[in-house]
Amino acid sequence: MKRRRHLQVHTFAFSVLLAGAESSALAETIRIGGTGASLGTMQLIGNAFQQAHREHSVKVLPSLGSSGGLKALQGGALDIAVSARDVNPEEKAAGLSARKYGTTAFIFISHGKTPIQPLTKESIAAMYSGKQATWSNGQPIRLVLRPKGDSDTKQLIKLSPEIEAAVMAAHARSGMALAVTDSDSADQVEKSPGAFATSTLSLVLSENRNFNILPLDGVKPTVQTLTNGTYPHTKDLYVAIGANASAGAKHFVQFLRSARGLEILKQTGHKASVAP
Repeated sequence: MKRRRHLQVHTFAFSVLLAGAESSALAETIRIGGTGASLGTMQLIGNAFQQAHREHSVKVLPSLGSSGGLKALQGGALDIAVSARDVNPEEKAAGLSARKYGTTAFIFISHGKTPIQPLTKESIAAMYSGKQATWSNGQPIRLVLRPKGDSDTKQLIKLSPEIEAAVMAAHARSGMALAVTDSDSADQVEKSPGAFATSTLSLVLSENRNFNILPLDGVKPTVQTLTNGTYPHTKDLYVAIGANASAGAKHFVQFLRSARGLEILKQTGHKASVAP
């Protein structure tokens, strides 16, 4: 009798291990990548998604940028791309479709030990033009530029003609720091005393970055000022899938609009889009 119970225990244990192995083998990995503005948030939402859907796992890849993420999606290296722009006609013709999932604040940041300096459009132009070369404590301002075609640069130069001219002048100077992706820019600002750059509230909050978030025209970008519209400078964020998207990828996109998904979006500096 004792031997039979012992055999039953071992049989049950083996069954549990086998079921776990089969479940692991059947689990679908959803690969997500693209703009750095979204990746920290996607990781948090991915963690919550995995808890609700044990049959899926989520892997968030390092920053590829918006266009890089969409190219990787088109090439089959990703299941979901996150982007700071909608798909273009060529990408749409290739079977990609995108949906805006939220809006975050477009912000200015500085190194964590740099004195916090409230900004105006005039002071931003002065910093990029080189007319204002130091912070209030005399520390040199170290600009971290983004490529001319990047969404951050496009948004920055829309603020005023003076800023546009100053940014183009900064790009023409030799020896300037240039960051290709949001994550590269964030890394440079975090490690470079006196650094100054553009970023997004979603990146800073979701990744707990050690930056100063600088007020613009007397308003500091926060979840509250983004939501009530008193901070008007924003960036739309999109989630894209391919024509042959897996069931897991579709479920993840749906999860973004679930109560839990919307809660995480709000916590990480988004004004969520709940349109179908």
